[in-house]
Amino acid sequence: MKISRPIATTTTIATFFLVGATGALMFFDFKNHNIKTIHEYIGIVMVLACALHIVVNFAAFKKYFTGKKLGFIALSIAVAVAFMIFIPTSSNMQKNPQKELYNSFMSANLNNAITLLNSDKTVLNSYLNSKNIKFEDINIREFIAKNRLNEQEFINILLNK
Repeated sequence: MKISRPIATTTTIATFFLVGATGALMFFDFKNHNIKTIHEYIGIVMVLACALHIVVNFAAFKKYFTGKKLGFIALSIAVAVAFMIFIPTSSNMQKNPQKELYNSFMSANLNNAITLLNSDKTVLNSYLNSKNIKFEDINIREFIAKNRLNEQEFINILLNK
């Protein structure tokens, strides 16, 4: 099967704009699971489209990238690889305090969390009764997992939202 230049180029351009648009939305905090998922999958398609574009136009690329241009590209690739190897990973960097706070909250005992958050116990009990769930004084994460609750919904009830 031969892939034509217009198909490879059009696919590359289209995926570039989609990845750029979804990346800009995430940058400006229009984050939701769908945008992130679309961004990731279209990103994979974009890498494949770029590879096809290079394969289809390889003769033109070969003619264009000679001499100093080839040296610049080789240097750019070497610098990018060096950054990927030597830049500290997230495990080496300072931990995100919001994630630590959230993990501490999720590890808290449910009864203590209700008291500290001044939760409305009648709303919580009616929520649990509607789902035929018995209250247990275990940590929040275990309670949510054990009863297969929607995490966001349950936390909103604890926060009186």
